[in-house]
Amino acid sequence: MPIKVNIIEDESKSFVAELVGADRSVAELIKEKLSENKEVEFSSVEKDHPETGDPRIVVKSSKNAKGLVLKAIEQAEEELKDIEGEIPKK
Repeated sequence: MPIKVNIIEDESKSFVAELVGADRSVAELIKEKLSENKEVEFSSVEKDHPETGDPRIVVKSSKNAKGLVLKAIEQAEEELKDIEGEIPKK
């Protein structure tokens, strides 16, 4: 199932998006990549209830928060491609 993104807040220095159809691990991977960026002041994953609802990414930064989220997603994709390449094919 594809992940749908509902943007809740899109300001220059803050960004909040709900990842509809994603589990928390996807959001945590993006958050991990965000935490490696020195321009990110704060990042977290929120969820209304541990067993229901969709995860939200919350980011505060000194620069373009949305751009930093997009960069983190690209980095996560590259990391997953690298891991995929390590799995032997039949």
